[in-house]
Amino acid sequence: MGDGEADFMRINNQAKVGLVTVVCLLCQGYIFSFILRVEPHPLIAFLPLLPYIAYIYARASRTWYFNRPLYWMSAIIAITSLDIMPFVV
Repeated sequence: MGDGEADFMRINNQAKVGLVTVVCLLCQGYIFSFILRVEPHPLIAFLPLLPYIAYIYARASRTWYFNRPLYWMSAIIAITSLDIMPFVV
């Protein structure tokens, strides 16, 4: 605990990516249901899950992009915003 990082806030990379996925899915559902009042196709609604599933499979290969959760989280956020954009206009 001497390095300035709190031990109780330490979570692994898979949990970080999973939390971002859950938050994006919830925000997307709220925006679709209550703000835009549209019902998108279910495939569009679950599209942010694809990078998370790819991240889980990349974990087995232990490649360089597995240890970069920021790349995966930004991809999930970008896909979520791209899902919402066509319904805004």
